[in-house]
Amino acid sequence: MHKLTALILVSLFALPSLAVAAPKAAKSAPATAPATAATGAHKPAGDPQKFIAGLSAKLDQQSKATADLAALHKAIGDELQGIIDFAEMAKLTLPAQWDGLQAEQRTEFTQLLTKMVINTYVKRFKPGTPVEISYKQTRPLPAGRSEVQTVLKVKNTSADVNYQLLPGDGRWWVFDIVVDDASQVQSYRQNFAKILNKEGWNGLIARMKKAADKKTS
Repeated sequence: MHKLTALILVSLFALPSLAVAAPKAAKSAPATAPATAATGAHKPAGDPQKFIAGLSAKLDQQSKATADLAALHKAIGDELQGIIDFAEMAKLTLPAQWDGLQAEQRTEFTQLLTKMVINTYVKRFKPGTPVEISYKQTRPLPAGRSEVQTVLKVKNTSADVNYQLLPGDGRWWVFDIVVDDASQVQSYRQNFAKILNKEGWNGLIARMKKAADKKTS
C-alpha cells in the first residue's frame, strides 16, 4: 500500500476500528432503506468508465464548492447514498451467514454498515483538496458486472484504485473498491468473521453501532 492511505479519498470501505466494545446506548440506525440496484436490473447501464468519471467530477466539484467541513461531509454522504449498493455490500461481507439471518437482522446490519461506510469515507474529504484520476482499462466481471481500473493521485502520492460495479435500474452501482490489490469488502468480511467467532451476532452489532455513531467532523 502506498503512503496515500492517510489521504485516500476513494477507499469507500476502509474499515474503521471495531476493537472497543460498544457503549450501553447507541443511536438508532437510519429509518430509510439503503440504496440498492435490485430494481430494474434488465435496463442497460451504459459505459462504466463514464460513470466513474462523472462520479469523480461530481465529488471534486463538491470539494471545491464549500470551505465548510461539516457541509462538505454532508454533501458527500448524500452522494454516497445514491451510488453504492449497500444491500449487495452487506450480503458480500457476510456470505456464510446471510441466508440464515432474519429480515430484521439483515435490515439492521445493512443500515449500520451504510453509516459506517459513509462516516469512514466523508472524513477523508477536505475542502479544496484536488484529486487527479487517470484510467487504465475496464474489464468485465461475472454476472454482467464490471471493473474500472484507475490511478489516483493526491498531491505527491498515488494508488491503483479499481472500482467494481454492478448494473441496476439503468445505471451502475459501486459494490467494492480494490486499493492496491486490497479489496475493501474483503477487509470487512475478514474483520466481521473474527468478531462473530469470538462474540457472536450481538457482539458484532454492538461494535458496529459504536463505529456508526462516530462523528466525522
